[in-house]
Amino acid sequence: MSHTFHGRDIFAPVAAHLSLGISPESLGEQLEDMGWFPAPQPVVAADIILGEVVYIDHFGNLVSNIPAQALAEGSTAQVKIKGRLIPGLSRTFHDPTHQPAGGLLALIGSHGHLEIAVRDGSAARFLGVDVGEGVKVTVPTPLYPPLGKGGI
Repeated sequence: MSHTFHGRDIFAPVAAHLSLGISPESLGEQLEDMGWFPAPQPVVAADIILGEVVYIDHFGNLVSNIPAQALAEGSTAQVKIKGRLIPGLSRTFHDPTHQPAGGLLALIGSHGHLEIAVRDGSAARFLGVDVGEGVKVTVPTPLYPPLGKGGI
């Protein structure tokens, strides 16, 4: 069984069994209590959003906990991670209109959150960062009023 393809390895076979009329009880033990682990939330203060890397995908892209709603596509926001400044957001990983110096770029990824990437490379390896690394975004003007501690 794969560590990442639960849809293929677990959910699809369960759905197939259920579609054949097999009872849910015969597929495993019923859970009485589920654990919930709160995800770290970004903190918004005036024109600054402080977040962190919450996931690194298999390409080495750094997925933050800063949601797309906090940043407009093509924004002139500045993203700072591990002492590196990334000016503005790219639309894609190969955005021809936005070629940041040093190869680092920031964009809204498919997870709906701010991501830091390296064109044709691994941002995690390039920066030497892991989950938990801080991400600071400075926006020229706030897109919404600060919500205080606790974030978005």
